[in-house]
Amino acid sequence: MDPQAVSVVVGSRTRTNVQQSKYGCYTCKIRRVKCDETKPSCLKCSKSKSPRQCGGYPVGAPPGPVASIQDLDRRWGGLMDPGKGINLYAAGERDHEKDRLQALACTVLANGFVGTKTAPEAAFWRCLLPQLTWSIASVREAASAFGASYEHQVLRRQCRVSKLTVLKQISRTVRKLQEEIVRLPYGPLPVLVACILLASAETIQHRNTDALLHLRGAYAAMSAMQDLRSGCDVEPGFQDDNTSYILRKLDLQVTTYAQGMAPELPLSNVNNPMCAANDAFTMNAADRLLFRTLHLCYSFTPQASLYKYKQHDPRRESLIAEQGGHIANLTTWMSWYQEGYQSLGKPVSDSDRLRGLVLQAHCLSALIYVSTKLDPYEMAYDKYAHRFQQIVQLVEETLGANKHDTYLPMFSPEMGVIQPLFFTAMKYREPRWRSKAISLLRTCGREGPWCSYVEAAVAEAVVRAEEGVHSTSLRTSTDIAGLSHDIAVQAIPEKDRIAGCSLLDIIEGANGSKKAVIQLARCKDMEYLLERSSDPSPPDDSAHWLMWHEEVDLVFN
Repeated sequence: MDPQAVSVVVGSRTRTNVQQSKYGCYTCKIRRVKCDETKPSCLKCSKSKSPRQCGGYPVGAPPGPVASIQDLDRRWGGLMDPGKGINLYAAGERDHEKDRLQALACTVLANGFVGTKTAPEAAFWRCLLPQLTWSIASVREAASAFGASYEHQVLRRQCRVSKLTVLKQISRTVRKLQEEIVRLPYGPLPVLVACILLASAETIQHRNTDALLHLRGAYAAMSAMQDLRSGCDVEPGFQDDNTSYILRKLDLQVTTYAQGMAPELPLSNVNNPMCAANDAFTMNAADRLLFRTLHLCYSFTPQASLYKYKQHDPRRESLIAEQGGHIANLTTWMSWYQEGYQSLGKPVSDSDRLRGLVLQAHCLSALIYVSTKLDPYEMAYDKYAHRFQQIVQLVEETLGANKHDTYLPMFSPEMGVIQPLFFTAMKYREPRWRSKAISLLRTCGREGPWCSYVEAAVAEAVVRAEEGVHSTSLRTSTDIAGLSHDIAVQAIPEKDRIAGCSLLDIIEGANGSKKAVIQLARCKDMEYLLERSSDPSPPDDSAHWLMWHEEVDLVFN
């Protein structure tokens, strides 16, 4: 053989060096194969000739790509085919009861009123949640806890789950989460989703304090996600950004429910949000712009409430100036939205149209709330009659377009229509509109901590306290229509108006009946209260306020 030919052959055998990943899954590292790093579990493991269980990822692994629903369909064997049903355990021992509860959880959370979910929120509940439920143990347990809680509290008559079963499942989920938090084998995202499911399971049981603790666990998981992105020099991805945005909206919903609290998650940019109003109008842009505006408003109101009855405090001047800025932002958003919506050249989908109605209702509710926050008189709300009527009309149109037969009562973790409607029923004292607001309130299902039949019962208790034996607002619409104009619009004097109402507890009887324990507060003499507000040692609350507790029967829809 020619030596030169041999040298050519030897020289052609070169080794190609490729960059090795430090963050492949444990199973691929043991097999010494390249991992595709798909989250939450490696598809290469499941697609191999002898399918293996992915061993998870090391701490510090970047978020990486998320498996598509088509990949999961191939992985789990026809998941997208409704005729084949949902297969939550492709291998190993099956638990048919948990299968059923997890399927119930995924179905309930994927549904909801049209217009209450943005596209990213819909993708989160309809795509990401099933993916994680089918592949991550902690999310499976959390989905089972939510399904059990929903069946026990919402379905009731068709309930196959006891209260003890719900508590055991929640405890089992917490233990599983504690195990996964130590190593974070799949990263922080499954922990975040499991915490949201646990918070939803607790709030369905009316344990809102426990729900808030779980939600704060989700905040911590989101913070860990942000730290991972910063440490790995990875730009925030589209999916991660939307997940953070969804969690911030849940944080804002807590603030609208417990109005003495400010949002816990800060905005990434605290500049005036309406500076972005010059950008092109889209429904997604309108949603995000309003969220930032509401976040700033509800961060302001807890501080302003401290000076509501301190008319001579010098710090009120700066608060009044800040209040004016928030009012201007809300008014600007409303004008910008209406102009942008009318300028759209293409037809708008029903989902976007109804989403716009919900956004406008929240904007009007916040506008009234912020505008009256430094006014001590309850009669200040009477100046916003037209705004309150707009809220009722917007919600009525939204609910009217959602009249469809469904075998599952609605539960949505996101902000919907209950908050602006409940605010209207509490503060707008015109009987006809108040009656309509309470009637609509009963049909809204559940939205996070907001419960339609609880809020309707609380509003009715306030009406009875304010209107006395007449309680015109509790009559049917037909009865109110027959009243004379003078009686129908008779103003409730300031001394009879309820200034504060708090839900203290939900009591469940042995027969399944429920009562809400509420605290009502009415000012004895507003003029005297304002005169004494500048005293160096003001008297206690009992000197100015009449407070009492009531038990209100809850009627399920």
